[in-house]
Amino acid sequence: MTPDRPAARLALLALIPAVLAGCLDVAVPSASPTLAPTAEPTAPTITYAPGTTVWYEGLLITVQAVSATLDKRGGPVIVVLRLENPGADDAELDARVLLQVDADTAATPLAPTRDSKIPTVPAGGTAEAALTYELQGVASVDRGVVLIGELPLHVARVPLTVVGGEAETLQPIELALSGVGTAGDLRIATRGAVLRWDLPDWSEELSAELAVLTLTYDVTYLGDFSGGFPFTGENVALRLPTNTLVASRRDGHSQSFEVIGAGKTKKGLFSRFELPSGMTGRFALVLRNGSASRALTFLLGD
Repeated sequence: MTPDRPAARLALLALIPAVLAGCLDVAVPSASPTLAPTAEPTAPTITYAPGTTVWYEGLLITVQAVSATLDKRGGPVIVVLRLENPGADDAELDARVLLQVDADTAATPLAPTRDSKIPTVPAGGTAEAALTYELQGVASVDRGVVLIGELPLHVARVPLTVVGGEAETLQPIELALSGVGTAGDLRIATRGAVLRWDLPDWSEELSAELAVLTLTYDVTYLGDFSGGFPFTGENVALRLPTNTLVASRRDGHSQSFEVIGAGKTKKGLFSRFELPSGMTGRFALVLRNGSASRALTFLLGD
């Protein structure tokens, strides 16, 4: 006998709730919990305090502090400068301030970011600057050096630690002189000399091959001509240890021009001469008066 089809459907529908109930009893795996990302450690900041002053373009520039926030990927280094201008005119530092990250490598020094600026330094005043350098793949500047200036000019260097080598401050060297000499009716008495590697009154740095020596002296005219004696750069010269005579610089700032009255003395006259950088030995200031001359010798260096 053929089964009753409606009754079969009803029986099948009755089984569905039971099957579903059995499925709900099966444990459903829960999703794995999401872990919070681990924060990377903050790069440490190391501060160096060289406190070294260099003489450059007539300015006194002190590297006060250098702060480096570095990890293995690099990071920023901030160099804090104090600039003093002893001159009578406002001055700007034309030279670049560079960071050599390792004194023992020949890698190109780094320039500061474009936002890093050095302000104008007022006459007789001071200014400060903070320069930022962005390092890549450098984890330490313990062997670092701050460089002021670039070749072919003189370059001052300030190491951050003793392992960075010796500092090059370009500090002027002062000499006390006391020679007296007479040539004809002129008498000269030397007072002192200063050796430098810049021209402060021009706010310029010299070529690395040159230095300047400025001598100060008093000159007396022993004659009786009422019009006095016109003293100029033609009356003095510097004799180098090589026996070469050098005239004073003809730049309008490097030689006194005075008319000295009969029996009178002009004090504090000066002449500025160029000489090879690093030259030492026996020099002489030569007084010239017509065919007469007199050399006042002095030693420079060891």
